[in-house]
Amino acid sequence: MNDLRKLPLHTYHLGNAARFTSFAGWQMPISYGSSLDEHMATRKEYSFFDVSHMGEIEVSGAEATDFLNFVITNDIRKCKDGQAIYSPLCYRNGGTVDDLIVYKVSHQNYLLCVNASNISKDLDFLEEHKGSFNCEVMDRSFHFSQLALQGPRSFELMSKFFGTRIVNIDKMHFKQFNLGDIPILLARTGYTGEDGFEIYVPEKKITDLVAYFEKANAPEKLSWAGIAARDSLRLEAGFALYGNELSEEISPIQAGLSWTVSFDKGEFLSRSALFKDKGKISRGRVLHFEVHSRRIPRSGARLYFSGKEAGKVLSGGFSPIADCPVGSAWLNAEFCGYSNMSNWEADVRGKKVPIKICKPVLCKRN
Repeated sequence: MNDLRKLPLHTYHLGNAARFTSFAGWQMPISYGSSLDEHMATRKEYSFFDVSHMGEIEVSGAEATDFLNFVITNDIRKCKDGQAIYSPLCYRNGGTVDDLIVYKVSHQNYLLCVNASNISKDLDFLEEHKGSFNCEVMDRSFHFSQLALQGPRSFELMSKFFGTRIVNIDKMHFKQFNLGDIPILLARTGYTGEDGFEIYVPEKKITDLVAYFEKANAPEKLSWAGIAARDSLRLEAGFALYGNELSEEISPIQAGLSWTVSFDKGEFLSRSALFKDKGKISRGRVLHFEVHSRRIPRSGARLYFSGKEAGKVLSGGFSPIADCPVGSAWLNAEFCGYSNMSNWEADVRGKKVPIKICKPVLCKRN
């Protein structure tokens, strides 16, 4: 792991007994103890996540809105200043470049939060298609650090730290303000299925911010969670992870994200290809499952229907809420019509285990 980048809070996490793993070119905390306990703390109380590995790209200029609306699939014109929107970024053939959150500072200034492993690819893609649009694309990833606070107590904690007036933000909205000499962008967004906030600060100020949180929260220690809990939380919520449920081969339509594609906004880069997938199954689609066994099907495991190979597992893990393994899978087109039937199995290290195609855990509970 010597060649991996370290988070600005790496030493702090070491002091909190973090165990590390490699992820997207970074040394990331996988857990600080029990990932199961961290998962449940997020569902019942709260957890902080250090997500400073994420990338940030600024798009600014007179035609920034028109440019972004051409390359993303959602409609940025629906956003007011101080609002955010989730959207895939797609190739002309409909494959997914990345999925991201776009923060609208103004009609001439946007901040894009992108996946860490895709920063260079996204920048190249945006520069390639900027063409004659009057705007600039700038990598701001080295400027920002980012923390996520997720869980039912998130509003309570943020109110204690920043004041209720500041944190009284609607879902998918954000505010910018200063805490002393620390400029902060505070967004009501997240990746766990819980209420929560994502906090963007200059990288050089992240240590000061955490010290402020610790002092303001004393004598109670801050509760931290690693990427193991982050993954199990997003699986329960049915959220896509780029490279698994979304990829250059899997379009937003196939991934079940049709709501992120605004065909009524006019022409955009991937409109023609995505429109062909609208309302029909072409190659296949992404669905979710639960396992009738304690064995966990992992990414790449083969799926079978009535003994015939029917697809593959995209993501797999254990759900503490459902108390069983859960995951997502790619179903080949000819088998999608049988998704509500039994006789589904996944191959786990040479042993076939029964699974049930169903809604994600949190979707079934709501």
